[in-house]
Amino acid sequence: MPDELMTHDEAVSALLAFVFSGAIGSSEGKSAAYSLVEATSTTFSWWVALENMDGPAAPVNRYRIEIDRQSKRISPPRLIEITDAEMSDAILQATVTVHECPGVAYVVQLRHHGNVASMDALMTLISRTVDPQLLPVPPVFSIPGEKERQSTTGMGRQITQLIPGDVAWTVYPLMPHDEKLIYLRRIALAFQACWGLPLPTPRLIGELVATTHVDGKVLLSVGPDRHHSLGGPFSSVRDYLKAHVRSALVRLEKQQGIDDYKERFLDRVRNFVDGSLHNIPAIVERMPIVAMHADMGPHNIIVSSSEHSDIKAIIDWEFVASAPFMALHRIIEMHFRQPAENGYGREYDRADELREAFWGAIPEWKVWNEDESTLVFLEWFRFGLFLRPEWRPNDLPVQEAEEFWRENIRVVEGILLKYS
Repeated sequence: MPDELMTHDEAVSALLAFVFSGAIGSSEGKSAAYSLVEATSTTFSWWVALENMDGPAAPVNRYRIEIDRQSKRISPPRLIEITDAEMSDAILQATVTVHECPGVAYVVQLRHHGNVASMDALMTLISRTVDPQLLPVPPVFSIPGEKERQSTTGMGRQITQLIPGDVAWTVYPLMPHDEKLIYLRRIALAFQACWGLPLPTPRLIGELVATTHVDGKVLLSVGPDRHHSLGGPFSSVRDYLKAHVRSALVRLEKQQGIDDYKERFLDRVRNFVDGSLHNIPAIVERMPIVAMHADMGPHNIIVSSSEHSDIKAIIDWEFVASAPFMALHRIIEMHFRQPAENGYGREYDRADELREAFWGAIPEWKVWNEDESTLVFLEWFRFGLFLRPEWRPNDLPVQEAEEFWRENIRVVEGILLKYS
């Protein structure tokens, strides 16, 4: 009788053990980032890299590793790179005329998560229709036939102009308060500009896909959610929230190293999800459904190196959605809270002024942010966000350990008590 095939979870455990054994370099002081790029009846294929846990972000080598599901054998790591021939081919296909532009540089990126053809089309649409002072995006140079190539290889190539500057994530925490206020007013206008992109009707919830037709016109459509694999597209906000919570429960079940938390909540949450999601109030259906860059945090914003409140570009349009506007709650909150291992850092000093600067710059959306439909939506959406806590180091002092999961416990207990 043949051996049972290796499961996804078993493969993850084997992959991490392999990576931390030194197979792709020293793992000291580093964490593993991995992504499943292909799964067949015989093989799991992964992209994996080791990233520094502390210090500034830096380019890293990424490797492709395959695991045979029957024999459990792990292939030697293969460096993922663009060869000189592939680079030349991509540039030649994307370029109509070649001329030297002193001071201008370009970026060629391998994209696994992003649908490159859709990214190119959407960025082109934004460049054509939105004031670049409000929503700046890098110029993009589409490679003919890249959609078909990506569907075959699983990797797409994207060429954009390099926008010089600093990543906002590296400078925002250190900005003086007054400079933060200027930055927040500007980034609020960028969110508003994105939310104002015209969506197809009826408005559905899912991944936003852009397609360039032969006449050059860009059309938008909505497909199943790809960022969090929720399914869809959804015609109901309640159905979207139900999928969001169920997905969070699956992540909680798989999370390791949080046994105390699971013992307290897992069975209660399972029972709640099985029997109480019908209690999501109908008022959430009033929520505006908008176009959004689903990862538009400070880590994907380029600012001027000399004037950090001057936004130069919004980058990495890999995950774009049609969704309730406050599905960006955690992304927006990044601007009001300090970075933290538990995903919920302390508020910056005078955070109320930071929030007022953001929402005050877009008064129509400030009204929606305070609307009852939004407040109820956030109850359930934050339940999904905080249902699975981050792993907590074992050596924390008692007070810090209690604080680490405090918001997770408060949010989860609040929903269980209110709606059970």
